[in-house]
Amino acid sequence: MSRISDEKKAAQRARVIASDMTIYPDIQKKIENGIRNDNLFQELEGIMNEARTHFATYVSDEILNDTNILEKAFIDIVFANYGHIESPMW
Repeated sequence: MSRISDEKKAAQRARVIASDMTIYPDIQKKIENGIRNDNLFQELEGIMNEARTHFATYVSDEILNDTNILEKAFIDIVFANYGHIESPMW
């Protein structure tokens, strides 16, 4: 399988990965706690590392090294779905 070198397709893959992360109840709790306590990225460090590793199997090195597509997808999806939670972040 050749790896994705088109940024648009890479962004689609990143959104799928980020969406998948938010469907598991244990991850949902970590997201909620991370938002409430303003330590979201620390709370999800291991999960994000796993997501980055998974994403890296699908995309070219240029996409991986020269963009922050996965992080953008994560922020767009997580913040959009969890914006109702009280937090010092906002």
